[in-house]
Amino acid sequence: LMEVMKIQDLRYLLENAEHPSITIYLPTIPGDKDTNRILIKNSISKARDAIKEKDYDVRDIEENLKAFTLMGEDLSFLNAQKEGLAVFINKHELKTYRLPHAFEETVIADNIFHIKPLLPVITENIDYYILAISKNTLALYSANRFEINPIDIPDMPKNMDEALQYDIDESHLGRRPAKVSGGSLGAATHGENIGDETEKEFVLRYCQIVEKYISTFLNSKNKTLVLAGVDYISSIYKEASSYKNISEKTISGNPETMTASSLRDHAWHIVKPQLLIDSEKAVAQYGNLSNTDRTVDSISQIVKASHVQRIDTLFLSKSAEPIPGVYDKENDRVNTDYADPHEVQDLIGISVRQTLLAGGKIYYLDHAHMPEHKPIAAILRY
Repeated sequence: LMEVMKIQDLRYLLENAEHPSITIYLPTIPGDKDTNRILIKNSISKARDAIKEKDYDVRDIEENLKAFTLMGEDLSFLNAQKEGLAVFINKHELKTYRLPHAFEETVIADNIFHIKPLLPVITENIDYYILAISKNTLALYSANRFEINPIDIPDMPKNMDEALQYDIDESHLGRRPAKVSGGSLGAATHGENIGDETEKEFVLRYCQIVEKYISTFLNSKNKTLVLAGVDYISSIYKEASSYKNISEKTISGNPETMTASSLRDHAWHIVKPQLLIDSEKAVAQYGNLSNTDRTVDSISQIVKASHVQRIDTLFLSKSAEPIPGVYDKENDRVNTDYADPHEVQDLIGISVRQTLLAGGKIYYLDHAHMPEHKPIAAILRY
């Protein structure tokens, strides 16, 4: 059971097309094992019905269906759920993801996995960095909405004692830190209380030393850096830093008492507003290009462009209804009147899939924020 949708997981779902492929999304309830058990049991029954309706051979995935059935009886699995459960089953794999998003209940049997319901998870995300800094600890993390990982910078000190051990200028500060004689710098100052100018000098020099390592690593990264620390240390670090993308807001408090996941969640709430700023810039760009051949808003044009990797940015309204149809790749034609239910697919889902495979950006927006209030639109690469 995974609670992080990593890019390699998404790519697997996009690239592995074979039948039968079962896609299940469930609105699970944290800690409610009975409701979750019923949801899973019903979804398996619906999956078997969908396989039968499509004339697929259930024997191809029976082993993984049974494995999911067993998971649906496991108390630890049932109790560990978040707001949403995403399940993907084919003859090779059973992949389950517990995610902080309440999906609409969906069960689909097809020759591909359906990833459009994942759009709120995929698009409402930003990569950022967290610097947890106190006198006793120092750690840099890369993070996003769902994951956090420590970053090891060679030779970077692990705390203030280590940073200042041989670096204090005696003539400037009037004394060396107690660490040199076997004690602790913390014993030579006033804990986390900025009580005198000497201590402020220590902290400033500490931040200047750390900043050289951090700014060298972050150079050209251009991602937001969120500081986690007591207010006066964060303030001094900002003063010392040359990195231009430090968040004005910080995670206030002693980072030694915070878990990595807590740091991630606090930082996410700080950087999340950047999503709106980015989408507004993209919509403005669409407006600037609207009188050129770089923008399209018909599903036929978008499907065709997505198959030749022309879509740079795809905008999709959260209220957009599925558009059933078939794309004839050989003749480059889109047919929305195709009658065979075994061949019909959601053309919006196809566009999303192809855009992601080609590395395009997707904005999943409230309809009021869509370019020209269209249900779907795109900026083309050329």
